[in-house]
Amino acid sequence: MRILFYFLLQLFIIQACNAQHTNKSDWSSDLDYISKELPQRHINLFSTQSKDYYLQQIQKIKTSVPDLSNFEITLRLQQTIAAMGDSHTRVNLGKIIDRNKILPLKLYWFRDGIYILKTTQENEEILGNRIISINQTPIKTVIDSLSTLVTIDNRAIVKSYIPELLPLVQILQYFKFTHSSKIELGLEDMYGTNKDYIIEPSPINRKNIKIVKPASLALCYQNQKSFFTDYYQPNDKVYYIQYNKCYSKELDVKYNNGKNADQLPSFKEFENKVFENLKSQQIDKIVFDLRFNRGGNSYQGTVFIEKFSKYLDKHPEKKIFVITGRSTFSSAILNVMDFKKLTNASIVGEETSGKPNHFGEVRSFKLPYSGLNVSYSTKYFTRSANNEKTIKPDISIESDFKDYRNGIDPVYEWIRAQ
Repeated sequence: MRILFYFLLQLFIIQACNAQHTNKSDWSSDLDYISKELPQRHINLFSTQSKDYYLQQIQKIKTSVPDLSNFEITLRLQQTIAAMGDSHTRVNLGKIIDRNKILPLKLYWFRDGIYILKTTQENEEILGNRIISINQTPIKTVIDSLSTLVTIDNRAIVKSYIPELLPLVQILQYFKFTHSSKIELGLEDMYGTNKDYIIEPSPINRKNIKIVKPASLALCYQNQKSFFTDYYQPNDKVYYIQYNKCYSKELDVKYNNGKNADQLPSFKEFENKVFENLKSQQIDKIVFDLRFNRGGNSYQGTVFIEKFSKYLDKHPEKKIFVITGRSTFSSAILNVMDFKKLTNASIVGEETSGKPNHFGEVRSFKLPYSGLNVSYSTKYFTRSANNEKTIKPDISIESDFKDYRNGIDPVYEWIRAQ
C-alpha cells in the first residue's frame, strides 16, 4: 500500500500556522473546483452517498458562504466529505487551526471515559480527572457533534479522534458549545468527586508540562514511538514484537527515492534479529502488537508474515497472539488480515478503526485559493468476503484508567495467563 507513514498521521494534526484569509468569491471558486475535482480523482467517491447528495451539500455551502467564516466553511466542507464514507479522504484542518486557541490538554478515552493525562503546571490539579461535561453540556452530546467531522466506520475511529478534537476551542465554538475561549470542564476525580473547572488556551511545552505518572510504564507504552521493536521475556517465555509503523529505510528507498532513508530504521535488520531470536530463545508464545499502528505501507509486513507462517509450519506448538486497537488502521489492517489468513493467531485487544475492505493509496491536491490540502483515495483494497466495519478481536479487552495508573496492560496480562 503505497502510502508514506507520515501521510497517515492523525486526521487533525495541529500545524503551527493560522488560517489563511480567503475572499468569499474565491471560496465559491474553490467549492466549484472540489465539486468537480474530487469525484474525478477519487477511485469511487460515491460508494456510500450519491453524486446528487455530494453536489447538493457543496451547493448548500456555497449558498451560505456570505454568512460564514473561513473556518466555518472549511468545517462544513469536511463534514460533507466525511459523510462520503472514506476515512482516508478528508480536508487537512491543520492549516486553519489557530494555535492560540488550543486547550492545554492531552486526553485519552479509556473504557470508563475520557481522562486528562497531560496538562500544564498551572492546571496540574485536574490531572487524572474524567471529563463529564463541557460548559454544562454532557460529554456524550459534545462527542456526537464532533463525530460529524469524522467518517464513522466504527466506534473505534471515534474513540481515536475525539480526544484530539476536544481541546480545539474553535471547533467547540463552531458547534456552539462555547462563545469564548474560557471553557468550563465538568470533572470527576479518582475518588468520584465532581467539580467544575475553568480552563483557557495555553501552550504545553517541556518546561510547564505535567503528566499522570503511572506506578510503572506498561510494556506497550515504553517504545510507543519506535517504528518497531522487540522484547524477550524469559520468565514467561514470551517473545513480544511491537510493530508501530508500516515503514522503514527499505520502503523509503523503494517508494520515496530514499529521501529520508538516513533517518529511518532498517526493517531488514530487524527481521533478521527476530528470526535469530526465534531460533535461539526458549519461546512458548509470540506476540505481535499492532494496536498503535496507523499504517504506511503493508508490503514489508506481508512479506514478513509470509516468512513467519513458514516458521510456524515447523513449530505448530507456538501460541501466536496479535494485538489490535483503535489506532490499527490502513496498511496495518492489511497486515492483520495477513495474520488471519496465514496463521492461527488469536486476535486480542480492541476492535480496529480501519475496515478489512477499505480505500487507500492516498494522494492529495490543493484548493487553488484557500490552499487547503485535500487527500483522496486512488485504490480499493478487498481482504474480506464480508463488508465488516472493523476487525473484531477474538478476545475483547480494553484498558480502564485504573489499569493505566497502576502500570498494567490487561491485554498482555491476559496473554501471559494463557
